[in-house]
Amino acid sequence: MFLFANGRMLRIKGPFDGALDRMPDASGWGGVGSLVGGERFFQTDLGAARAVGTPMQKGEEQVFTLDPGRPGTQCVKSGGTVLLRKPADPALIPATLRAENRGATATLRWDKGATMPWPRELPMTDGTAVSVAGPDGRVRHSVTLRVVSAEVQGAELAVRLAGAGCATQAAVLLDPVRDSVAPLNLYLATDRGLYPTYRSGEAVTLVLQTNRDAHLYCYLRNTRGQLTPIYPPGPSASSLVEGHHTLTLAGDRMPVPLRAAERSGSLSADQEVRCFAAGRDLGADLPGRQDAFRPLSDEAAARLERTLASLKQTELVMAQVILRVE
Repeated sequence: MFLFANGRMLRIKGPFDGALDRMPDASGWGGVGSLVGGERFFQTDLGAARAVGTPMQKGEEQVFTLDPGRPGTQCVKSGGTVLLRKPADPALIPATLRAENRGATATLRWDKGATMPWPRELPMTDGTAVSVAGPDGRVRHSVTLRVVSAEVQGAELAVRLAGAGCATQAAVLLDPVRDSVAPLNLYLATDRGLYPTYRSGEAVTLVLQTNRDAHLYCYLRNTRGQLTPIYPPGPSASSLVEGHHTLTLAGDRMPVPLRAAERSGSLSADQEVRCFAAGRDLGADLPGRQDAFRPLSDEAAARLERTLASLKQTELVMAQVILRVE
């Protein structure tokens, strides 16, 4: 799917070979141009996004908070108040900024919070290069400022940011749009596919992937119907997983092996794995987080169901796989 600066959204199915910025005038052409009404689009439009009200406004609230801990080009909006974000690197606290063309300096001590306004001592003109040094005076890197017009917003602003070299800030603007168009998704299967069959005691390998960074929680329902937390594998283990990155369990992130249940007479030994991916860390809200690989009590299992059902303003998606035992 392609999102253009003029607000049009273009979805292409199947393989397509061609330049999207070269739209033929012939109305009968069967390619991309006929899908968007035969208009011509320019290369600068590509990579932009539809101005989708609230999602893009959410991105605009964050896009012009500059990070002096990140080298390279960063954009500011003309005439507006520019905020600086406290660097994640402790080696830059405090940090000294120096305008390379004028020699003016300012020291950022971060003693009044995680953000502060751009220092008055430093210029804020298009192309200004600022060196960033740590407490020892050694320059770590430099930041180049680009000024974009305060008149543009939405998709046009994303295009301007990308064109000025501020790709990271353009991504901040577009990510909420992506999230609204493509909701959080979770894939769960095994190394034997979606419908695996095992013999008693065989090793089980789960295969998971989310379409963006998310917090993952998995439970195993055993033959007695008990729920056992299996991921994260302990209270100190992170639940955060990287989007579009395949995770296998057991593995480095969960060293405890999983095995198919042992059959007992004619009773079924089938098990179920159910995983949840959330847009935020739910660790403090979920029962059993401190007791991985121990079955939840009936009360704790009921509390888990109530907690998941009552979550508000949280993206949550569930997937499950049945482990059948012959």
